[in-house]
Amino acid sequence: MLLGLITDIHEHTAHLQAALDEFTVQGVDQVVVIGDLFEMGKSIHETCCLLSDAGAIGVWGNHDIGLCRPNEEVRTKYSPETLRFMATLKPRLVTKNCYFSHIEPWLNPEELSDLWYLNGPPDSNKDLKRIFNSCDHRYMFSGHYHLWLLSTPDRIHDWSGYDPVSLKRDRSFVVVGALCEGRFATFDTETCVLTPFNIDAVC
Repeated sequence: MLLGLITDIHEHTAHLQAALDEFTVQGVDQVVVIGDLFEMGKSIHETCCLLSDAGAIGVWGNHDIGLCRPNEEVRTKYSPETLRFMATLKPRLVTKNCYFSHIEPWLNPEELSDLWYLNGPPDSNKDLKRIFNSCDHRYMFSGHYHLWLLSTPDRIHDWSGYDPVSLKRDRSFVVVGALCEGRFATFDTETCVLTPFNIDAVC
């Protein structure tokens, strides 16, 4: 299965449309959203409609939780289509031995304090240990940090997110670059190849 991975959209609908168009070209089987669709609410309706039309599944981010679990006041502010799609987002998602959460897997996406964890991306052996000890899945994907990052249990790899990389040899934790900055990816669950994309390169 070829997965199309997008995170940190923040209502950048032009970038989202470009990514979805590229997924069609690449023959993506399933679009997976890794959180943070929301920014200020001005384009959240269009964002949700585009994702719904693409059959996207996914998880919520720290900016989304209020729309995924809305109170009555929030319900009056946003369209039924927005609320309907946001209600489909989960705290975590597992498909094809891939684990998705907006934040690192040792954090709890159902706790606000964990969702808003802002101590920076993992950059030490201690960080890697708690990531890989917290989850049994072979492949783990998150967003949140607005950068590309690839790590295996023993190290953080020197990978800038510009070239395809094989994840076949070891368990991997990947932070996908932010769509609001023109970044997205595909992951082939059969070949285990992760392919990053840059909006500038596909527009």
